[in-house]
Order: sequence, then C-alpha cells, then structure tokens
Amino acid sequence: MTQRSTLQTLSGAVEGFRDFAAAIKSGVPTVRKGSMAEEDQALAGNIVIPHAIVSGLVLTVADHVSAWAELAASPEEDVLLLHMQADYTLFRPVLEGLVEVIWILDGTDSPSRVRRALEIARIEHRHGLKLTNALRKARTPDDKTEQGIAALGRFLRTTASNLGSDPEDVLSAPLIDPSSITRKIASRVPGPTLQTFNYWAITSAHAHGQFITTLRHAIETPPSTPQMGGALYEPDEELIADLIEFIGTLLEIAINLLNEQGYELRR
Repeated sequence: MTQRSTLQTLSGAVEGFRDFAAAIKSGVPTVRKGSMAEEDQALAGNIVIPHAIVSGLVLTVADHVSAWAELAASPEEDVLLLHMQADYTLFRPVLEGLVEVIWILDGTDSPSRVRRALEIARIEHRHGLKLTNALRKARTPDDKTEQGIAALGRFLRTTASNLGSDPEDVLSAPLIDPSSITRKIASRVPGPTLQTFNYWAITSAHAHGQFITTLRHAIETPPSTPQMGGALYEPDEELIADLIEFIGTLLEIAINLLNEQGYELRR
C-alpha cells in the first residue's frame, strides 16, 4: 500500500506539472531587454543560439511532464496510474532537458554560455544530417527537414565565427557525451556528485526497452506457485516519487537561472 507521503508527492506532481506546462505553453519565450540573455544572443548573432535552444529545451520538458500528468491521472480519489516503463521513458527527456538548460545557463560569461548552447545545437545538427542522408539514400527524401537542418548549420557557422572559432572545425568536432553533462552540473545540484547521473540512468539511459531499469529498480514478487517460475514486476512508487522530487529540484534551479538571465514568457 502506498504511504500517504508518497501518494501526496505523486498527486501533487500531477497538478504541479499541469500548471507548469500550461504556463510554458501559454506564450512565446522572449528575452528581456538589457539582460544577460540578450547579451548572449547578440554575441551569437542569431536568435537560435542560445535563445531558441534554451526555449526548445524548456518546451520539451513542459511537453513531457504534461504527458506524464495525463498518463498518471485517475478519476478515482487517492489512485494514480503508474507504469512499469512508460513513466521512466517520459522522464528521461525531462531530466536531459533540465540538465542541458542548467549547464548552458551556468556558464560564467556570455562566450561560455554561447559555446555550451552551440554544443547542444551540434548534436541536433549531426543527427539531423544522418537522418536526412539516410532518407535520401532510401529514396524517401524529406525536403522540409533538410532545409531546416541546413539552416541550423548556417546558424552554427555564424555563431562559431562570432566566437572566433573555425566553423568547419566546430561542426566536425566530436559531440559531447550527454551523460558527462550530468556530472558537469554537480556543483549546482545539492546532494551527491553522481546523483543526477544515477537518476538519468534510472530513466532508461542505457536501454530504451527498460530492461536494466526493470532489473535494478522494479519491485519483484515471486509467483504464488513456485512451479510457475518467473516473477511479478511492479513499478516502485517510492522511487518514482523520489525521481519526481529530484526533477522538482532541477526545475527550481533551471527556472531561477532563466529568470536571473532574462528569459521571459510573453502572455
């Protein structure tokens, strides 16, 4: 039976995530005049890096927490619908998005913040090129996506030039390992150094099929009849509540950084 504190955490998250998503989706993120965010945008020479990258990550977080809230909600009082795999899968992009926002905005000055946003944008660009090239080889080209990826490439080159770097060297450099970013923000997040990485791993960092998450974190119950073999696996409600509380911590850090640096929501 779920303890009341756990149930309160999960129930509160449903309403809290709904409210957060509604606020984010109700307007267009803007940059406040004279702010650090405007300074970063001026250095980059475009509205994509870091502004659109940061805004896109925040919208991704809002989209996925909203989806989880609708998935978990139940018409019955004191009942929530938790899932063996889907909850963790939905929270993975939430963690990744928040980690990347915090890492970008935690840069000590404008050049470092723009460079970090450039690193995240390069991931999108590299994977986009692979996708569009594969589609073209399969004779199913996607012209619209190709045009978007080409435009992103132009923004990347402009930003790299404004930072004093060779654009082609920047675009061809190895991509950053997303798991390493969980360690890079350790000084910003209270608790053990590897806490963020641990939660990231729980949310299917290693296998989208959730095999490792199931083995490590599901509640295992032996069958009532030993001859049956196997086991019954159920979601760990307390673990999901812990994960949600940690996401709340990351959300607070990210929102404070966004506000401090001049990212606003136009209503």
